[in-house]
Amino acid sequence: MRFCDRGVYHFAGRVRCPFAGLGTRGDHDGNRLALDDDRSRVDLDTEARRIVLYNDHVYPEKTVIGDVLFLAEGTTASGRKSPFSVHLKVLKKGRAFSFDLHRHMRASEPLVAADFEPFEVIVQDAVTRVVALTPDRTRALCLRPSFALRVVKAIMATRDLLQGVAQDPAQVGYRIADLSVGFGALGVHHGVARAQLVSLDAANAPLIRRGSVPEMLREGAWELSLTALSKRWLDEVIARDLFLFGLEGVSILRRVRERGLEEGETLSFRFERGGGWVVLGDEKEELPGATDLARSYLEFHLLGGLLAEHAERLQQP
Repeated sequence: MRFCDRGVYHFAGRVRCPFAGLGTRGDHDGNRLALDDDRSRVDLDTEARRIVLYNDHVYPEKTVIGDVLFLAEGTTASGRKSPFSVHLKVLKKGRAFSFDLHRHMRASEPLVAADFEPFEVIVQDAVTRVVALTPDRTRALCLRPSFALRVVKAIMATRDLLQGVAQDPAQVGYRIADLSVGFGALGVHHGVARAQLVSLDAANAPLIRRGSVPEMLREGAWELSLTALSKRWLDEVIARDLFLFGLEGVSILRRVRERGLEEGETLSFRFERGGGWVVLGDEKEELPGATDLARSYLEFHLLGGLLAEHAERLQQP
């Protein structure tokens, strides 16, 4: 298969998606390919497990030209199964390619085994050909991350804002998950964003106790929100997230695409039995395909995965 247009594409793999059955995407369509402009083309060979990205444009500044993300499943030292993803971002400045390869992890425990997509990814232009990813490199990333990645993980700080908080699942506003994400060291925490998953209906209580995120999104009424705690890095990150999750056409988010979120500003998504809305301040706009968006965010985004992890912990034995 060949892809030449700016856009986000999904294709099937060996790993079953964590939220298979939710929305319209296939149960095994857990691999995502994104092209950020029309100057690239990608050849995808699923039988040979090879992706070739060709881009011959010369960029004056370092620019993200595309990425590929594979859903995977890990096993921790305690035997627990934990979904995660392998993310390769491709950038270019002038004719020089560079790469950002990392994991989006839910579990804090090290992995001792991983089921992943064993793809080779090749990036090239008229002058250069680089093998950016191999199955061996993916395996090492999953099970033996580099010292640099371990340092980044050590300074990334996630705070559970519900620790020690008593709540009643039968109350509207019950927070299923409430996380602050940022950077921290030596006891100092610099928050960048706050992510919440909140119940909007007292009738959600049985769904909350079951801890099944697909059931919650199919049957209940919920709000997923992102609040900017800092302007640092958020403009570029949020603008690309709007592209990756199909939100560029939402009219009330035009300013967010251009300037990001202001510090203290909240972007929310409300879901109710298959329908959904985007909310920004006093503005609200209907969101077609809301369940598909929610599933993509929870499966592919780092913050989404952490929210799902906290929601699933509520399951009663």
